[in-house]
Amino acid sequence: MSKSIMTRMKERLRGWRHRLRRIPPQPDWVQVEINNTCNLDCIMCPREAMTRPDRHMTQQEFQEIADKVRKADVRRIRLFLLGEPLLHRELIPMIRYCKQIGIPSVEISTNAVLLDEAASEELIKAGLDELVISLDGADAETYEAVRRGAVYEEVAANVRNFFRVREQLQKQRPRGVIQTMLMKPTRQETAQFVELWRPVADELRIQSVHEYGGIEGLSYTKRTQDDELRPCPALWSHLVILSDLTVVPCCIGINGELALGKITEADITDFWLHNERLNSLRRQHCKLAFDDLPLCQDCEMISLDVMKRKAAACTEYGQD
Repeated sequence: MSKSIMTRMKERLRGWRHRLRRIPPQPDWVQVEINNTCNLDCIMCPREAMTRPDRHMTQQEFQEIADKVRKADVRRIRLFLLGEPLLHRELIPMIRYCKQIGIPSVEISTNAVLLDEAASEELIKAGLDELVISLDGADAETYEAVRRGAVYEEVAANVRNFFRVREQLQKQRPRGVIQTMLMKPTRQETAQFVELWRPVADELRIQSVHEYGGIEGLSYTKRTQDDELRPCPALWSHLVILSDLTVVPCCIGINGELALGKITEADITDFWLHNERLNSLRRQHCKLAFDDLPLCQDCEMISLDVMKRKAAACTEYGQD
């Protein structure tokens, strides 16, 4: 290895260690899996590898979490992970409670199968700040092959009706984000998708598929042995709380493999700044010591080159 490359690596490692000492006082957001049940069987979802029992958080459990999020001055709470949030009967009261206690941004992501006019109106009136609607493919054949169990024309109508209802109510919120996954089955239709939905959405979001939990064969931005590695930014950006109240550092450990404890055991700030397992993960990442971290070792988020390739692929369709 040349001296210049070695020097650059040492400089980067010093920068990462400096970052380790400068952990933000609170996460940028907290992701709360209010339920881990879903009404679809999407080809890019790792739910088949999930061994946790199906569970819906109770309203009381959620309110205690929301109180901790507010106490920690976290500005964003996202009410989804491996479940469809519109399946939770207490979703609307949960959103209302978050806004009542002063959490600035409350967000959900939905497959829009249940986003009928009544659901749209309830979400808007509850004070939801951002609604991410996941669509994949620009026609029924591709969409229904990816989002197995959904009917394209029905979902597309739901999406358009949401924006119509919001306009009728003369509201600006929630922001309507239409999101698609860039992957092998959809890439040939992505330009058509952008043309179709950009005039409708407040924001059109294109994301490259993230393969984990046994999902393979969908991505075209694979890691290689020559990729430059980096610490995963998730360890410095957010926390995830699973439906069984387990706190984890990211979405990859879908069965709580990287469990930091139960949210009932400590406050958000305690987990974020003082949890020994989380800080140990940060130290290992800053050393690029992934050998003892199989979930991290196999994750594409530690490859700087993969992230660059993903960004370049999305930029091709007008995404920054």
